[in-house]
Amino acid sequence: MVAIRDSERGVALVFALATLTLVAITIAAVASEVASRGAGVVLEERAVRVIALSDAAMAESLAELAANGVAFRGVAERWVEGGTITSSIRAMGEWEVEVVAVGRREDWQATVQARVNLLGGPRVLWWQRTQGPVAVPTETP
Repeated sequence: MVAIRDSERGVALVFALATLTLVAITIAAVASEVASRGAGVVLEERAVRVIALSDAAMAESLAELAANGVAFRGVAERWVEGGTITSSIRAMGEWEVEVVAVGRREDWQATVQARVNLLGGPRVLWWQRTQGPVAVPTETP
């Protein structure tokens, strides 16, 4: 029978505690990484949904401009699957308009702003997309 000295027992205990500490730190790091990736997925999903809504508003606006020309003034705000869409049309000249299409879902929105030439059918000359929190309307005195 081999006798274990007290000093060897102490070393084994310290080694076991150090190993358990490293395992706990590793588990915490992995859990933190998984949580941060999950939050990123939620943000990405929100962005994709409002972009799809604003694209739908822009597509509907361009179709109406093709059918009705400069007489069309925009899509009234309405609920569609997943959020709301709206658009407005502003004349920039005899054959050119600015279209602002907005998609909203909960507290987030995406906006597509486009300059469109109507001569020979709607043709997008320039466009820009932005997204962010829904702007809270302010009252003017």
